[in-house]
Amino acid sequence: MAGKAKIKSALTGYGFILPTFVFLIWFMYYPVYQALNGAFTDWDGFNAPNYIGLDNFTRMFSDEVLRQSVVNALIWIALSIVLAIVPPFFVAELIFHLKKERAQYIYRTLFVVPIVIPGIVTILLWRFLYQGDGALNQLLDIVGLGSLKQLWLGDPNIALYSIILMGFPWISAFNLLIFYSGLQSISSEVIEAAKLEGAIGWKRVRLIDIPLSAPQLRLIVILTLIGSLQNIIPPLIMTNGGPGYSTYVPILHMYNVSTVNGEFGYGMAIALVMFAVILLLTLINMKLIKSES
Repeated sequence: MAGKAKIKSALTGYGFILPTFVFLIWFMYYPVYQALNGAFTDWDGFNAPNYIGLDNFTRMFSDEVLRQSVVNALIWIALSIVLAIVPPFFVAELIFHLKKERAQYIYRTLFVVPIVIPGIVTILLWRFLYQGDGALNQLLDIVGLGSLKQLWLGDPNIALYSIILMGFPWISAFNLLIFYSGLQSISSEVIEAAKLEGAIGWKRVRLIDIPLSAPQLRLIVILTLIGSLQNIIPPLIMTNGGPGYSTYVPILHMYNVSTVNGEFGYGMAIALVMFAVILLLTLINMKLIKSES
């Protein structure tokens, strides 16, 4: 009887989690499998796919739009890494060096609260600010810097940088907390020894805090790399890749090739290459974390 009760209990548990596995397989793993097959076909999304071997992958080498989008993505990644590290680390240092723990808690909370605002709201707000008659240009007029007014999203020379730099002051709550926890993990013995050696203020930051925050730095770099490659929403909503192809990125090119041009096979090939790159970065991230632990 006890054995039957255990089997019944186990079956009940599996019954409860079965829907989760069904949705997981259908909405996550099956699309990956479909992309693996579709990447080697010419498919418009309606008719039967035609197998064309590696043609979609060789086409990438002659795709000027894809080449431009890769250049834009590299610029995006480089600037995103700087913005993901420097401002959050600077603020984490300021908060960590506050003498009162209550003050640290209050400032941490103030920087974390904005995380509840949906990202799409932030993007739409910045699109409004960047308009020709938007708040940013009006502010420049008010402070007497009207000569600096720009078509922030209409000038191909600055549109990409305008999208990357939205979100001032660029303090990610997630990155801030990671750096703050890293600073908290530095032992008091190391800090006291540094004081005795005269490592205080910015000297301590340079010689102690930054080297001992290396694991957090590497984690944020990898996560920023992955996030930048997957980030389709800002360019899609703000410019849809324009003007021209100045704000195109590979994932947006994949989306437009598939949904606008109806070349789902080529879009899946781009997705497969991106999947391989992101998988490689994820494995590197896991190895770095494992080596540190």
